[in-house]
Amino acid sequence: MKRLLLTLAVSASKILAQESSSSMALIQHVTVVNVVTGEELKEQTVKLQGGRILSVASTEPKDGQAPGAVDAHGGFLIPGLWDMHVHVHETGELPLYIANGVTGVRMMAGERDTAALRAELSKKTPAPDIYLASAIVDGSSPMWPGSIVVKKPADALRSVDEIKAGGADFIKVYDGVPREAYFALADEAKLQHIDFEGHVPEAVTAQEASAAGQRSIEHLTGIALACSSKQENLKAAIEHARFFLDRLRVEAEGYRSFDQAKCQALFAEFRQNDTWQVPTLTVNRMWGRLDDSKMTSDPRLTYVDHKSRERWEERTQPQIRRWNNSDYQMARGIFGVEEKIVGSMYRAGVPLMAGTDAMNPYCLPGFSLHDELALMVDSGLTPLAALQTATINPARFLRRTSELGSIEAGKSADLVLLRADPLTDIHNTTQIEAVWLHGRYFDHASISGLLEAAKVEARH
Repeated sequence: MKRLLLTLAVSASKILAQESSSSMALIQHVTVVNVVTGEELKEQTVKLQGGRILSVASTEPKDGQAPGAVDAHGGFLIPGLWDMHVHVHETGELPLYIANGVTGVRMMAGERDTAALRAELSKKTPAPDIYLASAIVDGSSPMWPGSIVVKKPADALRSVDEIKAGGADFIKVYDGVPREAYFALADEAKLQHIDFEGHVPEAVTAQEASAAGQRSIEHLTGIALACSSKQENLKAAIEHARFFLDRLRVEAEGYRSFDQAKCQALFAEFRQNDTWQVPTLTVNRMWGRLDDSKMTSDPRLTYVDHKSRERWEERTQPQIRRWNNSDYQMARGIFGVEEKIVGSMYRAGVPLMAGTDAMNPYCLPGFSLHDELALMVDSGLTPLAALQTATINPARFLRRTSELGSIEAGKSADLVLLRADPLTDIHNTTQIEAVWLHGRYFDHASISGLLEAAKVEARH
């Protein structure tokens, strides 16, 4: 019965999705949102063929006569969204990204056998484009199973060779990479023309990571210390922090000793060195809300399978047992400061991207990107700037602006049709009427089919 129900749900979604990327398709009477300038072009016709955008021009009466033309009725067309920090536990999660208008993701933890992982991921359709990390590179006693352990510079050089040869898109660095090994990895990665991205290791500072060429910094790691007048003392303290709560206490002290001038100098370095920030406000907020039933009973959890929820339970139960009310208040206070930091970064011109850290506890594939955009606006970004963190900014980061990030002729036909204006209210990114993935059309019924299939799979 389980197999039958799942087959029926998936078959329905496949039938409803229009496999028409090779033939001409038109979206007429649509408002095209220019995510670079913020201009909104009303009454446009966007022509698609072969998975690409052919043209964007004013709607003409003859456009409605074209076979399969989609009348947008004045709806708002934006580029497909990117979530620039995700994890994938099961391939069944991937269609949820498409149902939420997320046509690309940066997967932040790969495996040693990159080719085998790519092959496994490719079996599931529909799925977003995936920019794939190496296995996590960490130091002794790594946090996650399957990590590549580096203890000295020679280990780091060998790991870069192996990762490059294996075909990962970038190197994922983590907290425990030793100082000398980190700088050896940085130098070798530059020689081999492969980016390294991820956490700021405890043995280096955010300033040093930026100067070394780390392409992105996740979760605002290292920022609390780098903006503190007590940075050196706190750096030693965080290296000896045994538990997550101990780390939070060090970060809280960092923000209590906040040095505005030092922080602005750091942001100037980020801007000069093109060091991108992916704050992952969704997961940062989560840790201080595990005592909040509104989060832990989120109705969207129906799309998450039992196995993943059990893993979440294993990770969060130790915290729930040990933390008291003051610990939660501290975590929520840190998150409030982090929102202000993100707003300051935006005003200082630091390059930002949206990322959620799905599938961490209560960070939901696809859905949480819309939460992240709203948190960006809460932090001080304009709706346009928030939208840019999931569209044109990822395209710039990936060095793929010729094919992604905006609605222009020649670019990939990855598009999202919204029923309401996202520049008026960023929450309108959830008002999805249709999605195009490389020109493949998912109407509202198709999207409902994807969601229902995911719900059925999660129940069984």
